[in-house]
Amino acid sequence: MSSDTASAIIDDLGSRADLEKGKMVASYMKTSNLRFLGVSVTEARKVTRKHIRSVETDALIPLMKKLWKNEVFDYRLAAIEVMERYTREGDISSALELITRWIDDADTWSIIDPLCIVCLGNLIMRDRAVQDLFEDWRKSENFWRRRATIVPYVQLGKKRYHKPEYNDMILESLLPHLDDHEFFIAKAVGWVLRELSYREPELVRIFIRIHKDRMAKIAIREGSKRLPK
Repeated sequence: MSSDTASAIIDDLGSRADLEKGKMVASYMKTSNLRFLGVSVTEARKVTRKHIRSVETDALIPLMKKLWKNEVFDYRLAAIEVMERYTREGDISSALELITRWIDDADTWSIIDPLCIVCLGNLIMRDRAVQDLFEDWRKSENFWRRRATIVPYVQLGKKRYHKPEYNDMILESLLPHLDDHEFFIAKAVGWVLRELSYREPELVRIFIRIHKDRMAKIAIREGSKRLPK
């Protein structure tokens, strides 16, 4: 069943390929060695959701694996879309095992962010102990893995999911990264602060004021962008 569904998704996405657009996307994603079909993210999500609607939760794991093993950006986005559903209803340990492996395969924010914002964000909301993994990840030489410990908190700051009880957890998640001025890390710190600032502007303003001497300029700029003047 999972093999048939994977083939159906691959065929469906393949029929929508725009190879000229794929070349432009590949040029933009300079850090990725994947092939690009040029299917829009919105369309890829819609196609995947259509095909997995009747798939049982337990069958999602082999389906994801079949999609991910293809070194094609659009198929891996489909795998992440399947993972998004699985992290809401499947086994947390199984999800984490796959996500951990996939982070090592990723070399672009366009894979890391959808994988880690929504999927890891979902898992943290289900079980805060998921964050225990981050202790080691924060020390990784792979900055994509370090980014993976930050961007899930974008999800927790969104209007749909935010709860005041998340505030301390969100801000504490940023503290280990304030001295890390790698672009993709500092930008992620700012992104989390910006998202939280829609809900808790004064909290974000105070955080930046206290820690500004440690923070990269881009983190301060991004985090302050939506604060009321």
